[in-house]
Amino acid sequence: MKRKTITRLVLGAALAAGVVGGAAGPASADTRLPAPANVQALHVSDTGADLQWLRNGASAQDVVEIKNGTVWREYARGLYGQLLLTGLTPGATYTFRVYSIPVAGLGYVTSDRSAPVSFTTLPGPDTVPPATPAAPTFSSVTTTTADVFWPETTDNVQVTGYHLQQLAGGTWTTIRTVGPAARFQTVTGLSPGTSYDFAVIAFDARGNQSARSATGVLTTLATTSVPVCTVQIITYNPGFTANVNVVNTTVAPVTGWTVGFTLPATATVNNVFNGVLTRDGANGTLTPRSYTTTIGPGGRLSVGFTGSAVPFTPPSAFTFNGVPCTS
Repeated sequence: MKRKTITRLVLGAALAAGVVGGAAGPASADTRLPAPANVQALHVSDTGADLQWLRNGASAQDVVEIKNGTVWREYARGLYGQLLLTGLTPGATYTFRVYSIPVAGLGYVTSDRSAPVSFTTLPGPDTVPPATPAAPTFSSVTTTTADVFWPETTDNVQVTGYHLQQLAGGTWTTIRTVGPAARFQTVTGLSPGTSYDFAVIAFDARGNQSARSATGVLTTLATTSVPVCTVQIITYNPGFTANVNVVNTTVAPVTGWTVGFTLPATATVNNVFNGVLTRDGANGTLTPRSYTTTIGPGGRLSVGFTGSAVPFTPPSAFTFNGVPCTS
C-alpha cells in the first residue's frame, strides 16, 4: 500500500510540473470565475426574505453561506441567482454571502466569495400597509372597451397584488383582483358616451391594504355614423412607419374595409402589418387579411406599413372607406 501511494504522489507531481511524456512546460492556469455581484436581501418580513444576486453565465451553480458568530457555513447550494429564505426568527440579524461553481470544461475555477449582505427581520408580523397607488389612466378607448393602467406602488415588505375597483351606484366595487405585475387591464362591456370612475387598492401578503387611489375618470366614445380613423406617421428620413388606427364607433360591424393613401411611385414599402397593400402609381390601398376582415362595434384595428422614399416624401391623404382620416 505504501509503494502504491508514493508512486501516485510522484506521478501526480510530475504531471503538475509538465515533465511526463515530454519536455518540461508551464502548467495550465485556469481563470477564477467572477464572484456573484449585487447580493441583496429583498422583501424582508418577520420570518422570510428573498436573497438575490447577479451570477456569471459560466456558473453551473451558486452556493449560499451563512455566518454563525465568526464562522461561515454552507446554507444551500444548487442555486441560480436567488434563494427564498423562510423560517427565519423575528427580530434577528442574518448575514449571507455567495460563491459560484463553474461549468466544467470552460477553463474556470470556483469564484471568490461575494461581499456579505446583512439584514434584520421584522420584530413581528407586518402591519404596515402599502403606499397609496397613483390614479389609473386609460388608453385605447372605444365605445365599449378601454385599457386601464396604473404605476406600481411600494410596501415595506412587498406588494402582492391590487384590487381594481369601479364606482357604481355610489359604491366602490372590486371588479378584478390581480398580481403585482398585472397593472395593465382591459375593461369591456361599457356603454358608449358614458363616464366611469375607477380606482386601485394595493395589498401585501399579510392582507394589509393601502388607501384607495385617487379616482381615474374614463369617458367612452360616443356612437357615430362612421368609424373613427386616425393616422400616426413616424419618420426617420428616409424611412417612415405609417400606423392607421380605426375604432368602430358605429352600432354595426364593419366588414371589407379599405384604407386609401398616396405615396410616390418611387417609394419603397418594406413591411405591411394586418392588411394587404396594393399600389397603382402614387395611389395605395390597404385591404383586410383574413383575420382583420371584420371590426365589431366598439372594436379596434391597427393596420399600416413601413417604407422609405428618396427624395423623402412620407405617405399622406389617408382615408377609411372613403372618409378622410385625422392625424
